[in-house]
Amino acid sequence: MFADSSELGNFTIGSGSSSPTEQVNSPGSCGNQPQAIQQCAICGDRATGKHYGASSCDGCKGFFRRSVRKNHYYQCRFGRGCIVDKDKRNQCRYCRLRKCFKAGMKKEAVQNERDRISLRPPSVDESVGNGLSVASLLSAERHRVGASGEVNCAENEISNRKVADITDVCESMKQQLMTLVHWAKVIPAFTELTLDDQMALLKAHSGKHLLLGLARRSLHLKDILLLGNNCIIARHPPCQLDPEMKHLDLSQVGCRVMDELVKPLSEVNIDESEFACLKAMVFLDPNTKGLSEPSKIKAMRYQVQMNLEDYISDRQYDPRGRFGEILLTLPALQSISWKMIEQIQVAKLFSDIHIDQLLQEMLLGGAAGESTLNEPAVAMGLGHNFSVDHSVHSYGHALSSPGTDVEDPGSPPRSLVQCSDVEQPQSNGDVLFLSSPPHSHTGGHFQVLMSTFKRELQPSSPY
Repeated sequence: MFADSSELGNFTIGSGSSSPTEQVNSPGSCGNQPQAIQQCAICGDRATGKHYGASSCDGCKGFFRRSVRKNHYYQCRFGRGCIVDKDKRNQCRYCRLRKCFKAGMKKEAVQNERDRISLRPPSVDESVGNGLSVASLLSAERHRVGASGEVNCAENEISNRKVADITDVCESMKQQLMTLVHWAKVIPAFTELTLDDQMALLKAHSGKHLLLGLARRSLHLKDILLLGNNCIIARHPPCQLDPEMKHLDLSQVGCRVMDELVKPLSEVNIDESEFACLKAMVFLDPNTKGLSEPSKIKAMRYQVQMNLEDYISDRQYDPRGRFGEILLTLPALQSISWKMIEQIQVAKLFSDIHIDQLLQEMLLGGAAGESTLNEPAVAMGLGHNFSVDHSVHSYGHALSSPGTDVEDPGSPPRSLVQCSDVEQPQSNGDVLFLSSPPHSHTGGHFQVLMSTFKRELQPSSPY
C-alpha cells in the first residue's frame, strides 16, 4: 500500500471510473486536429503509442501498469486538483492515476496482458530469476561489506589516514579479492553454476570488482580514494613517497577512478541497490572465456538488467536516462582495470616489489616469481602500433571482457576502447605489458594457487 499523504481524497484502483461530466484537460486530447507529434494524454510528454486504451508516454504507461498490478492506494492532500504535466507528474500519484483513467486507460487491459504472459511457457530468462532479485543482490553486498569490516568515515577523519604505499595497496587488493568470494557465495543463482564457471567469472572480473569497491567506498569523499584497509590514495600525494612507488603511478590510476567512476556515480547519486545490480551485471559476463554454460549466464545478466530497470522505474523521481547514465561508467571501468594491471606489471618488472600469489593469478595471469614474458601477456616496444579489440556497440558489449589482441607492428590498429582510454605511448625504450586473457594458463599452478578459492566456494557441510 502506497500513500502520498493522509489528507483529503484517496484513490484505489477499483474507483477508477470517471463520471460523464469530467473532462480530460490534457495537452494531447483537445480537439480533433491531427498532430505531427502525438502527446501523452496524461502528462503532455511525447507519446510512444496507445497503451491500455490511451495515448501515453512510457513513463505514464509504466506508472499505470505498476499501480494496477500492485493495487496501490493513493491519497491527495491538495483537493484532487494537482497539475499533472511533464515536470510535475511525479508529485501526486492520486491525481496522476485519476488522469490515467480519465484519459481512457483500462485496468482490464493490464490484467489481460498479465494473463497472456502467464500462459506462456517460462523462457530461459524467466527460469533463472530466482536469487537475482534486487533484494538478494543487496543482501549479498551487505554481507560482503560486513565480512570485510568496512565502515563509512567522515572526510575530516579520512584526511589523517595513512597514505598507501605499495604494500598497503597489495594487501588491500588481496583482502578485497577474498571478500569477493564471500559476496558471490551468498548469491543463490551463482551457487547453481558449475565450480569451473564460478572460478572463471571470479578471475575474469577481479580487477573491475576491485575498482568498483574502491569507487563505492569513496563516493562521499573529495580527491581521496579509501582502500579496504583504511589507507588512502590522494589526488595530490605528498612529495615524500616510497622509492619503490615511482614505478607504480597510483595517482594516474587514482585520478581516473575519481574522475571517471566516483564523479559520475556520485552525480547520479547511485544507491546501494543500484550499485549491487551494477556489480552483478559486470560479474555475469557470458563472454568470459572457458564458460560451459554461457547462455545461462547471459540469461542471468538479462534478469538483473530487467530488475534494475524496474527498480529505477519505481523510484519517486523521474527515472528517464538514469539507467543509461549508470551503464555509461562500464567502458571506463574496463579501461581503468587494464591500466591498473599494466601499472602493476610495470612495477613488478622494474622493482623488487613482491606480488602475492593470489594477486599474481587473479590479476596478472601467472605464478609468482614466473616471468610475465613467458606468459601469454605480450611485451611490446612502445614505438609499435597496437590495439585492444574491444568495440563497444552497446552497454551489453561494455559488460564483456574479451582478451587483448596484438597486431603486427606494421598493420594499422583495428579498434580502440576510446581515444582517451588507450594513451599513445612515448618511444622511450620502455616495455608495455597487456594483461593475458583469463583462460591463458599452462601447467597446474593455476589449480594449486586457486585452491583457497575453491574451498571457499564449496558448499558448507551441515555436520
